[in-house]
Amino acid sequence: MNDEGRRLLRRSASRVRRGAAWLRTEEVPPAQGDFLHILGTGGNPSGVIGQRRRTGGIWLSLGGERMALDPGPGAAFHAARARLDARGLDAVLISHGHTDHYLDAPALIEGMCRGMSQRRGMLCLPSEALELGLIGRYHLGLDPSPWYPGGPPITTWQDGTPVPAGPVTMTPFRVHHGPENYGIAFSWGGRRIVYSSDASYVLRFSDEAGEEHAPRPGEPLAAPFAITAVREELVAAFAGADLAILNVSFVWQHAHRHLTAVGAADLLRRAGVRRALITHFDRSAAPDASAIARYVAQESGAQVIAARDGMRIPLDT
Repeated sequence: MNDEGRRLLRRSASRVRRGAAWLRTEEVPPAQGDFLHILGTGGNPSGVIGQRRRTGGIWLSLGGERMALDPGPGAAFHAARARLDARGLDAVLISHGHTDHYLDAPALIEGMCRGMSQRRGMLCLPSEALELGLIGRYHLGLDPSPWYPGGPPITTWQDGTPVPAGPVTMTPFRVHHGPENYGIAFSWGGRRIVYSSDASYVLRFSDEAGEEHAPRPGEPLAAPFAITAVREELVAAFAGADLAILNVSFVWQHAHRHLTAVGAADLLRRAGVRRALITHFDRSAAPDASAIARYVAQESGAQVIAARDGMRIPLDT
């Protein structure tokens, strides 16, 4: 080896040692304040493929706990760019097994478990997603080795069964979308945030002629004059929330499996929620996100914000 090679070898050896310490043993500063950081506001297959809006989900800092909620494609990249350190994560949360809700979970688990060198944090997901193998055995910590002994303790969501995470209590509730799916209520310090995930809400509506309809797949929906039947369990889940986080993919399409703008306004009104954040826009709805928020606010009487990629929302005030 020539002199240049020896210099490279010395430098690389030093950097490898420092890099291993950074990944595995270096302390991560504690979380500062309560906030939401929006890693991505896009959703659905069109969102994953087109990336008109990012599909990274939400980073939550609540009561000192750091959680990645529904980390879709790009979550790890956008967290790093926002200086959100995955090494300090306390939980990775998956509401259901669709690509836009879980694909970057393995990358964030590696960060949380310090390059799979430690047993720490927690992974919460539906049992169906676990049984389908959407997260591989390595990232579940089920095949430990002397080099990679780590992995997250695993919790499968159960409808209505609280899951503690430090001072935060997470209470999942079943929602209807496709696969086994859960909304999640986060409670800590006397505050409560409720996340809808992807969820159908409207069961029946009437048009201006008074004819009743049920939302069905593949059918264009008539303009609703009145919503006559809804999933009341969703209203109960959101009642008393300080903030509702609603996945509003469409204005009034695909209501048989999605919470639309029309449904979101009705839900906020019935649940008495005064503050809401809407996100998870389909590619078709993304250009109208601000207008959708205005419509939902006008119809519900709530303060409604359309999430933006990279937006940080303080929760301390």
